[in-house]
Parts: sequence; C-alpha cells; structure tokens
Amino acid sequence: MLKKELTLLNVYAIATGTTLSAGFFLLPGIAFNEAGPAVVLSYMIAAIPLIPAMFSMVELSTAMPRAGGAYYFLDRSKGPFVGTIGGLGTWLALVFKTAFALIGMGAYLSIFWPEVPIVMLAVILAVLFGIVNLFGAKKTGTFQVFMVFALLLILLAFIGKGIPEINSVHFEGFFDKGTVSIISTAGLVYISYVGVTNIASVAEEVQNPERNLPLGVFLAIGTAIIVYAVGTTIMVGVLPANELAQDLTPVASTAEIIFGEWGKIAVTVAAVIAFASVANAGILSASRYPLAMSRDHLIPSKFAKLTARNIPHYGIAVTVVLIILLVLTLDIARIAKLASAFQLLMFALICLAVVVMRESQIEAYDPGYRSPFYPWMQIFGVFSPLWLIAEMGALPILFSLGLVTLGTVWYFAYAQNRVVRSGAIY
Repeated sequence: MLKKELTLLNVYAIATGTTLSAGFFLLPGIAFNEAGPAVVLSYMIAAIPLIPAMFSMVELSTAMPRAGGAYYFLDRSKGPFVGTIGGLGTWLALVFKTAFALIGMGAYLSIFWPEVPIVMLAVILAVLFGIVNLFGAKKTGTFQVFMVFALLLILLAFIGKGIPEINSVHFEGFFDKGTVSIISTAGLVYISYVGVTNIASVAEEVQNPERNLPLGVFLAIGTAIIVYAVGTTIMVGVLPANELAQDLTPVASTAEIIFGEWGKIAVTVAAVIAFASVANAGILSASRYPLAMSRDHLIPSKFAKLTARNIPHYGIAVTVVLIILLVLTLDIARIAKLASAFQLLMFALICLAVVVMRESQIEAYDPGYRSPFYPWMQIFGVFSPLWLIAEMGALPILFSLGLVTLGTVWYFAYAQNRVVRSGAIY
C-alpha cells in the first residue's frame, strides 16, 4: 500500500495544475478560428459531459482507491477485454495531451527564441522530459501546491485587470459561425478539462478519500470553468479577431496589451512552468499504463521490466517516440481533437462502469462516495460524450472506431489466452 500523504489541498492542486495549461494558454486562438466569439460558450458546453464523468470517477476512486485510475476501474468492472480498450485509450489520450502540452510549451518558448521552429522545440522537450523520467521522478505535492497558487495569482491579476479592457464590439456576430461550429469546438476544447482526472491515478495516496476526493475535484472543476469562461472572454474582448485567430500564445498577447512588456514576460514564464508540469506528469503517467497492462498480461512482459531505479524504461521510450511522431505529423488542432475524442470515449466507459458495479451487487463494492442522480447521471454521461464525438467530424470518429478495433483485435489475438482474471460482468 502506498502512503496516504495527499491532503485536500494537494488534491485540489494536482487536479487544478494539470487542467490549467494548454487549454488556456494555447487553445483559445485555435478555437476562436472555429467558433468565433462564441468560443466562450464552447468552453462552457465542453464542461457539461465532464460532470457525470467526474461523479463516476470519484465514486470508483473511493471504492477502488488503487494506483492505475481509469484502466484499473474498467478492467475490474468490465473485464480484461474492455480493460484492453480502456488501457490503450487512456494511454493514447495521455500521449496526445502531452504532445499538445509540449507544442504549447514550444510556442511560448519561441517568444524568447523566435528563430527556432515550434515543432523542433517540442521534439527537444519530449526527449528532455523522457530523460528526466528515465532518471526517476516522484510527485512533489508541496511544489505542486506552490505552483498552482502562484499560477492562480497571475491569472487573478490577468482577469482583474483584463475585464475593464474588454471591448464589447468584439462580440458582435456572436453566433455567426453557427451552432454546429460551436458544438464541434466544444469537442475540440474538451481536452482543456481532462487533466482533472489525473487525481484518480493517485487515489490510493489520498487522506480521507471519501471527503477529499470529491471536494478537491469539484473545486478544481469549478475553478477551471470560471478561469476558462472569464479568461477567453477577456482574450476575445481585447485582441482583434484577425490576430486572435492566428495566435498560438493568446494569453501572452493579451497580457502585453493589458500590462505591457513585463506582463507578457510574466505570463510567458507562468505558461512555461504550467506546460512543464503537465508534460512531465503526462510522460510519467502515460508510461505507467503499459507497465500496468503488462503486469496484467494484456501486452508483452518486457513492458513490466524495470531499471535498477524501478523505472519502466520501455514504457517511457515508447511513449516519447509516439509523442515525437504526433508532433511531427499532426497539426495542433488535430492533436487536440483526437486527445479529446479518446478521453470522451474513456469517460463514457467510466460512467458505464458505475452502472455495471452497482447493478452487479458485488458485496466488496462499497464506495465511500456515491454519485447522485443514479442512474440518470451515468446514462447522460455515456451518451453525451458519444454525441460530442459525432459532432467533431470524421477524423475523431474514425480514430475512435480504430481504437476500439485495435483493442479488440489485440485482445483476441494476443491477450485472451494469457489472462485468467475476470471483471464484474466478464
């Protein structure tokens, strides 16, 4: 058993710190290009499918507080077949999200080194963070708390000073892009919120999880919704539309107008720190999924091998190589859409897992926190992500179907005869 060292403040800091990164510092300009001024509404709509997923995630975390998060829940509730799909999906979602964060970090670093291409910076950063993880990385709760509150102070100053600078003329033609664009953009920006789920992977280390997990997670969600809604309103209201639509560093550009050059530098430093935290945690977390799946005999045993420092080097290497391939071959919008699509699919399965565990009436299933409005909350949580994926266009749909197909083929071709474990229903 891991030590229970994480307090409510640590839970809030981890959930918030991994949420307020690329979705705020990088994505608003790209999303504005899709939805226009209504991008503010897209960010708010994106939070809706998150709510039932978080209620379900917290319930499962208090019932099964084990390291491993979503993969562990899906495998133990629905069996190794769905566990294979869930493990691959969660791993890929983390890989895509980390690639997205590294591009964001590269974009903000290019403010200081404009002569270096953003993609090259992202590749270099991926290699550096991979090396850091090969030498070992441990959670530093105190540092995370400090970083999050320093970031929140900067964002409070940004919001407080930015609101009076909003020009209402920038919101004319609010719905000109149409409802379909607003909804599809909500799918694009959904990646902004998914960092909050990282807390499930450390649920085993949380003190008094029945209280601290739900409270910390929902405080983090509330913070994120407010920051995204108000922050994007300021960016839309301050930056000219033609500039915002092409801007990969919209917060820095807005801060320069509001505060001057020093504000731009302060925001850039804050963004780089936020991206670094998310990218490092992303590689750390993503590399553990191949390790967990290998120990469960779902993928080859070499991924369960550790170095003398107990580091899953195979998982780290494959994760970093895949991140580099994504950075080199896909544009930012596609990476964001695919990361969102994979996570939406996983959240639908998480909501379904709660239904499975409750209806199976297993005596050992005794969560310290139970999701309200069962089963309607979970039914909505299953179908709303699927609807959002459908509204995002052909690419996310095809990749989601491809993930399910890959997981199915891999399970029956490789894992089925190697696994003796079963879930609540299979």
